[in-house]
Amino acid sequence: MTQRNLNRLSNLMLWLNFAAVLSIATQILFISQYINQNQLSYQFLTRLKRIPASPTSIFWQCTVFSLALIFLITIRYQYHFSKKTNNLFVILEFIAAVCTFYAVRMNYNGMFLLVFVDFFMTTPDISSNAYYRFWTIVGGLLVLLFSISSYSIIGSVFKMPALTTYISFIPTKIASFLVLLNNVFTAFNLILFISIMIGYAVHIANREHEIQLRLSEMSKSNQELKNYAALSEKIAQDRERKRIARDIHDTVGHALTGIAAGIDAVMVLIDIDPEAAKKQLSKVSSAVKQGLVDIRKTLNQIRPDALQNYTLEASLKKMLQEYSDISHLKINFNYQWGNVDFEKTTELVIFRVIEETVTNALRHGHASAIDVKCQIVNNNYQIKISNNGSTTDKLTPGYGLTQMKERVAIINGTMKIITSPVFTIIVNIPRKD
Repeated sequence: MTQRNLNRLSNLMLWLNFAAVLSIATQILFISQYINQNQLSYQFLTRLKRIPASPTSIFWQCTVFSLALIFLITIRYQYHFSKKTNNLFVILEFIAAVCTFYAVRMNYNGMFLLVFVDFFMTTPDISSNAYYRFWTIVGGLLVLLFSISSYSIIGSVFKMPALTTYISFIPTKIASFLVLLNNVFTAFNLILFISIMIGYAVHIANREHEIQLRLSEMSKSNQELKNYAALSEKIAQDRERKRIARDIHDTVGHALTGIAAGIDAVMVLIDIDPEAAKKQLSKVSSAVKQGLVDIRKTLNQIRPDALQNYTLEASLKKMLQEYSDISHLKINFNYQWGNVDFEKTTELVIFRVIEETVTNALRHGHASAIDVKCQIVNNNYQIKISNNGSTTDKLTPGYGLTQMKERVAIINGTMKIITSPVFTIIVNIPRKD
């Protein structure tokens, strides 16, 4: 059942209750006039346990209190209030329902079911823990009131005039019609209540099913995005490897080929013409120096732009700040190395290790906070990175961790992985005196 259909049934139940209350008030008013006109007042009073209030007063009480209840319910349908204001409206509706119940002299209790339905339909997140206690108290109270508010139970206790007493003084045909009408109001109100409750339960079940389907679709899309990202990263790595291989082939390969040819020429000339051999060796030396320059250029192209334009500390701060801005990751960076001058290879390894660790913490560990410490421990430059993401006791190093270990080994460093209580990576790089 859709929300629109539930609202229609709720509105129908609202006006049905108004009609039932107004019908009872009208019956009391006109039957009282009939009793007076036919001089049956003495017989009527002898059958009552207390003198009834003015029929006109009863009529206007029923009208005013029932309209107040309709107004409160309509306001809650039209506007969305805060939790505190919403609870206040529930209390006001309950008071208006009790007043209406008293106005009809406890001859009709369908308004309690109406308030119960309105509470269900307009209370947001009714199944949440925050509303559970309040829902239990209010719902239980309303059900209890409906159960005991039958005239035969509570009406006789307060000695209220029964509607059946009024009806018994009018002609039989009209009395039968009014009894039938009152029973129809009561039965129809109960049928609407049951229909709305069942429809609401079906609506909630359908909504939960839709949410599960959407979550499933989102999970599938997320997995596809992860696969696409992994594929893109793989393609980017392959392109970078091909570019580096091409650059090495064009520079180092050509330089080594020329050096080999030059040395072969020296071997031929050294016995025939030593001076020519020396000149050839000079050319070979120049080729070797140029080859070194070309290799440095190739390696510099691999270095991150941040390392080319900033110090190591500034480069790390810039990189970590970019991660924090993009992913809303809270990163605590503590740099205690001062102005130490690392070799470019060491700087590159440190930068890549921290970058890869932060990426893994975000991508695989789903961390929200990371601590990065660059400190000096036992004559070692130590990098200690920990995060609050998920972890596992059985960690199988993947491509990223394997590459990190290989990079650290190049600069004679060591890397240690700790998985409990929090995931931590510790890298130690020996200090050089």
